[in-house]
Amino acid sequence: ALLRENSLFGVLSLLTGQRSDRFYHAVAFTRVEMVTAPATSAKAAIEADTSVGLRLLQGLSSRILQTETMIETLTHRDMSSWLVSFLLVLCRDFGVADE
Repeated sequence: ALLRENSLFGVLSLLTGQRSDRFYHAVAFTRVEMVTAPATSAKAAIEADTSVGLRLLQGLSSRILQTETMIETLTHRDMSSWLVSFLLVLCRDFGVADE
């Protein structure tokens, strides 16, 4: 996944309540600040402030939409169609309007 500012990753075990065998790995293309939070702290924040849970839901919904878009993009059979679709996704999600 390509993530924007204030994006979350590695939260599946928090929501399912089960330990995950997944290993999360991040590569930054720009300068970033990454913050980790234990599951107990995240759960406490959600219980204390419903807006935290809503933000989490919004972030996860965004990731689901991005995943669905990438699946659609990857279903293009020829490389040129795949590349054009992928570049359009990048432009839409990360592009900056310029003259």
